[in-house]
Amino acid sequence: MPTNHVPPPQYTPISTYSRLPKPATGEDGFFSETLSSATTIPTVHTFKLEHLQPNLPSQPPSWPSPTTPPDLIPVPGADLIMRLELATPGVCGHPATAHGGVLATVIDEAMSLGVTLYAPEAGEQYDPTAVGTASATRGVPGGRIRSKMFTSQLDIRYKRPVSVPGEIEVRVQVLAKQGRKLWVKAQVVQNGQIMVDAMAFWLLTLAKSVL
Repeated sequence: MPTNHVPPPQYTPISTYSRLPKPATGEDGFFSETLSSATTIPTVHTFKLEHLQPNLPSQPPSWPSPTTPPDLIPVPGADLIMRLELATPGVCGHPATAHGGVLATVIDEAMSLGVTLYAPEAGEQYDPTAVGTASATRGVPGGRIRSKMFTSQLDIRYKRPVSVPGEIEVRVQVLAKQGRKLWVKAQVVQNGQIMVDAMAFWLLTLAKSVL
């Protein structure tokens, strides 16, 4: 796998928003604090495709068969790539093997960033007229405004055990958008092999100010 922090051709680095501590609200505490240590997930680097799909299909995709071998999401081709360093023993289930719940978490976090590429209203925004401290750690005035986005359904197929310590790459592909509904596919890749294959259905709701 390429060096963790170097973007692949046709990709550009972006901020991993859910890795930023938000002490005023506690939001994202699991990924930004609990899973951010020398013995869990020390480093995360995220990259987005420079030229995203101009128009997402509105027709919902077919849900993948649990018995059909998945095709590897290509690079370039994935809308978003998240590279993570997995450490031991903090993410282990079996010896030298990543816990399936940790892998589900990183898939969900990567998918959320993929969703914001095609639904910017669900991403990180700020209200300069609001009074609050939620954005103090970012040096941005005012309260943070963020649409609520939820994973409504997440189906995961574990294909192979993920070895730790080691690096993984989560590849995300947004398949369709219909109003506030989005369908997203993701894969955990290690040493060029699909270790985990996932499909999800996401929902967006109206923006809400968080102070």
